[in-house]
Amino acid sequence: MRSIRLPLAALTTIALLAGPAFAQSDVQNLLDQAGNALDKAGRTVQQGYQDTAKAIDEAIANPQDPSYGSLASRLVKSDVLDSAHRPIAEIADFVIAPNGQVLLAIIRIGGTLGVGGRLVAADYSQLTPVLQKGHPAFVYKGDLGALPDYRVATGG
Repeated sequence: MRSIRLPLAALTTIALLAGPAFAQSDVQNLLDQAGNALDKAGRTVQQGYQDTAKAIDEAIANPQDPSYGSLASRLVKSDVLDSAHRPIAEIADFVIAPNGQVLLAIIRIGGTLGVGGRLVAADYSQLTPVLQKGHPAFVYKGDLGALPDYRVATGG
């Protein structure tokens, strides 16, 4: 019986002494993996910032070409065109979700020089950006006249 206990005790002692080394190696391996993942994420975020800055620079440098993107302030008062590319209205504003997605275009139908007329809210996906005589414009794929009037809530 004694002969079994001695090897078992020796094996237990070796495992206990080696255990922390194995555990430390595992922890270090996990820390290294986490560090590598954080480095990769940091590079991805940095690349995203650089890509965004480049897109903004291109939009500013090419204000007449919507394929580079556009500043919203440059799109307000843009023409809205019918399918034959005739002006039928103008962009009055946009509704943008908290995540940055453009949801609606507020379009002014009628009026003179941006005054008067009626406002309608059109699903932004129904608009296609184009260049019209070197200026950004949008082709609307539906009947603007069929849209209900858009009224701004007065918060009361």
